[in-house]
Amino acid sequence: MKLNAITLTLLLSSAAAVAEPNLTISTTTNSRDFPLSAEQPLVVPLVKDTYTLKVTGLEGNCQAQDDQRIKFNQPISLNCGKATELPLKILFSGDYSFAFDASANTLTFKREPKKVAKSEFKRPVPQVECEVYAGGEVSVNLGDTFADGTELRDAYSGQIVTVKNGAVSLTPAASSGGLLLLEPVTPAKSDAGFDYRNANIYFVMVDRFHNADPSNDNSYGRKKDGKEEVGTFHGGDLKGVIAKLDYIQSLGTDAIWLSPIVEQVHGFVGGGDSGSFPFYAYHGYWTRDFTKIDQNFGNDADLKTLVDEAHKRGIKVLLDAVINHSGYSTLADLQFDGLNVIKPEGQLPTKWADWQPQAGQNWHSYHQAIDYQSQNWRQWWGPDWVRTGLPGYQAPGSSDITMSLAGLPDFITESTKSVTPPAWLLNNPGTRVVARENYSVADYLIEWQSDWVKRFGIDGYRVDTVKHVEGEVWQRLKKAGSERLEEWRKANGKTGEPFWMMGEVWGHSAYRSPYFDDGFDALINFDMQKKLDKGAACFSQMADTYQDYANTIAKEKDFNPVSYMSSHDTELFFSRFKDYAMQRNAANALLLSPGAVQVYYGDEIGRNIGPYADDFHQGTRSDMVWTLNDEQQGLLKHWQTVAKFRQAHPAIGAGVHQVIEQEGAYVFSRTKGDDKVVVAFVGRTEK
Repeated sequence: MKLNAITLTLLLSSAAAVAEPNLTISTTTNSRDFPLSAEQPLVVPLVKDTYTLKVTGLEGNCQAQDDQRIKFNQPISLNCGKATELPLKILFSGDYSFAFDASANTLTFKREPKKVAKSEFKRPVPQVECEVYAGGEVSVNLGDTFADGTELRDAYSGQIVTVKNGAVSLTPAASSGGLLLLEPVTPAKSDAGFDYRNANIYFVMVDRFHNADPSNDNSYGRKKDGKEEVGTFHGGDLKGVIAKLDYIQSLGTDAIWLSPIVEQVHGFVGGGDSGSFPFYAYHGYWTRDFTKIDQNFGNDADLKTLVDEAHKRGIKVLLDAVINHSGYSTLADLQFDGLNVIKPEGQLPTKWADWQPQAGQNWHSYHQAIDYQSQNWRQWWGPDWVRTGLPGYQAPGSSDITMSLAGLPDFITESTKSVTPPAWLLNNPGTRVVARENYSVADYLIEWQSDWVKRFGIDGYRVDTVKHVEGEVWQRLKKAGSERLEEWRKANGKTGEPFWMMGEVWGHSAYRSPYFDDGFDALINFDMQKKLDKGAACFSQMADTYQDYANTIAKEKDFNPVSYMSSHDTELFFSRFKDYAMQRNAANALLLSPGAVQVYYGDEIGRNIGPYADDFHQGTRSDMVWTLNDEQQGLLKHWQTVAKFRQAHPAIGAGVHQVIEQEGAYVFSRTKGDDKVVVAFVGRTEK
């Protein structure tokens, strides 16, 4: 069907100054940000899906009308000073453009008839007002943070100075980004200890991090595609993480968050809207069996070694808990489990996992061989376990709890009905799944997850898709995890902090929401990544954000945001600007933020996106870089310095934030008990 171009004009209700507007395009599972420029339209590929458009960065007095919906060729008013969110449903995959007119304050949305989208976007560095450092020695006002005569060290340069008249004078290191990190030469005796509000969490996508055992690279008959390997397993494993623990420790890491390591579906599904690549479960979020480690990642002995060695280094281990959904059905799993749902005329090789598209087909075409109306599908997970679009099963709903994320089978966690695990799972080689009397779906899932804690002394969870499961289930998971950790500690003569849970509530920002009442100690903060654009252009642009976060942490004692610059579901910060100085400055803004922080593997060396075919988010999971150029080595050294400063001072993430007035500089103190530091930004210099 040929479509005529359609235009949506988004009008400001009044004239307003426009300061680098931004467009965020989100689904229920991922998002991406784009700069809007008056110089040329923004063109992006969009697949058939339901999106939320968020326009930010408009300044002035304009205000959007209430209850607006996008209607083609009709103006939509936007908010100035706060975000405007607009729903958008794409019925036909293709390229769409957003043309911003700064003089008229409009955004024109249009479907492009031909493939015109650029494969790569590079943001301009934000133009912001900023302090300027001209070089030489500077005087820094310390307020009443340190008494006269106190010896302070700049943790970055190593310079030692003595406080005189409430100030110190010294020269910032040329590579610091204009920062001074001031700490007492003789630390005050403090019983503050570790505080998760100051945690530095290193997120490792196991398959893409480091391959220390090539013998398990193609477990369960998995294959490479011989092309760009966009969605195949790359070989990273638990032994690879173990081998790099000293490196991870050097980054001031307090906890490692591992992508899910449980057994994944064995085969592939079609990748991207056009099925342009075979997509395997290398990322860990398509579970087959929650009770055993995927052979591509290693075995129980590897996990025990990793936890033990991490604990020796003072590093906690967080596993990724997925309770909302299981993995897809794949040809490999259907054959392995003996599920007879193949059409009589289905054209499959002897080993179904060897299927490849022929002329006129793509990687989605294997579905043509499967009978999705067969009653034998009841032998899969079964209608008492999951919602999905199969005969005899509940259809997914439209609410957060009942919907199907990305077409994945949705566990019926709200059911109180007693269920039995499917036969194929009970018979899965090496499984720890056993049938229990009077167990519901949630009962099994909680037991399967918490058993890892009891067996290995796991310190906590990062919990996936929080808003898609009932709060009562999360409360039970927290209780079970806490009890299992105490059992492990008692059996092993260990002590430590309480079991910790960090939740992913898609799109959540830094405020205390009722999710904190459901057993969560922290929630991932999705807002920081965008704020880092201006923070990297000028550190003092973080002033309002820091104050807001610190105020909320001080007010809400159980509140803890976990801020990040990059993630597997959004973007790599480095790919936004492809500039090592911006990456360095963003590290300053992230690592000195109140609350906990999460570092995505490779942020510290400027890891760039990899091949992604027609699914951008595959590019954010590129292989870790271990051979570094000079710029990457300099960035790594900078990151290690600032991160270790943070780790040494719980006050940075968990303390009281106080701005110290000084003309031409941004200076603040952080104080937690006897732990005190002063951070000063004296201005940016030319790169």
